[in-house]
Amino acid sequence: MIRVELLQIGSYLAAILSVMGAAFAYVFVRPLNKSVDRVEAAINKLSEELHVSREQQHRMEGEMREMKYAIQKAHDRIDAFLKEHAHHANKN
Repeated sequence: MIRVELLQIGSYLAAILSVMGAAFAYVFVRPLNKSVDRVEAAINKLSEELHVSREQQHRMEGEMREMKYAIQKAHDRIDAFLKEHAHHANKN
């Protein structure tokens, strides 16, 4: 008799704990999962933006190297022109 009552109490307790567990999961775990999903999506977006930014930086560094080279060549041509012009001026 006592065993039957203990089994009934155990089954009631298990049912109550199951309902409480489901309520806990619905009230607390579900919103946390949604928050984690949003954070994960934000991190993925930032990662993609960082990748694009690094590609742009790499491209701009290449363009800057080309511009520095072109500027140096222009300076060399100007210097050569001025040197030649000064040389011709000194002859006269």
